[in-house]
Amino acid sequence: MSNEKKTKNVLNDLLSKIDKVALKKTSNRMMIALKIGNALKNSGLSQKEFAKRLHKSESEVSSWLSGDRNFTIDTLTEISLMLNISLLDTSMNNVCTLPSTVFLPIKDKGTNAEISMKSHWTCHLGYIDCKSKVQKVG
Repeated sequence: MSNEKKTKNVLNDLLSKIDKVALKKTSNRMMIALKIGNALKNSGLSQKEFAKRLHKSESEVSSWLSGDRNFTIDTLTEISLMLNISLLDTSMNNVCTLPSTVFLPIKDKGTNAEISMKSHWTCHLGYIDCKSKVQKVG
């Protein structure tokens, strides 16, 4: 068996034993570290200057770039603003969906009946979008 096949088999064995959640956490930390590193390179900022601007130590920034750091949302926000990059997807697309029932009064042969019409409300940042089978508002 070639060395390449042995290495591939060992890697596959290791990956099959790793907890999927732990693997995703590590992957996300590495991707964030990569984004920060690329943004620093593109901006021409040194790690030292970046740390100074964020009032952090150089060792903390180095820890960020190693991919070992578990960030707080506040820290990710500060980094994002400083480097003008997106590290968190906080878009409001379909954040909450609220089913609602709208009753429309209808007079039928002298009666005052109500017809139920189901609607679908989706909240977005800055506006509310109402979609229904019969009418659309917004």
